[in-house]
Amino acid sequence: MIRVGVSHEVRDRMKQALRRARSREIGGILMGQEVACGHFVVVDFSLDEISGERAHFVRDADQHRQALEKFFDRTGHNYQTFNYLGEWHSHPSFSARPSVTDLHSMQDLVDGERDIDFAVLLIVKIGFFRRFVSSASLHRRGQVPEPVELTTN
Repeated sequence: MIRVGVSHEVRDRMKQALRRARSREIGGILMGQEVACGHFVVVDFSLDEISGERAHFVRDADQHRQALEKFFDRTGHNYQTFNYLGEWHSHPSFSARPSVTDLHSMQDLVDGERDIDFAVLLIVKIGFFRRFVSSASLHRRGQVPEPVELTTN
């Protein structure tokens, strides 16, 4: 099992975006740092606050590709340590668990032609008492998705 840390700063930025979006789904890509074998930290994320609907989100690939390119520039193109980690989106009106559609989309991503060995899917929402609620799954080529241990850094 891999571990993914989500810092308070990243959670706070996501919570602000979730509050602005209200009942619309939002999301983007996760950019991470590998801090130890199998342990990653989300250091940045892209955000699409426009494309989502009440029960559906599909990100605009061009917008997020630009965010990833800027991330690589900031991190000196050190792909061994800093790289694309996966996708994230909100489920404001539903459980913070991936839907069947989410799972199929992620599997298509890693099984596709983009040479992505694995990707993490992070689902988030604001729960009771304005608590940040999240779950994550790991998707690898040709394998069944498995849970990811989320930590706070």
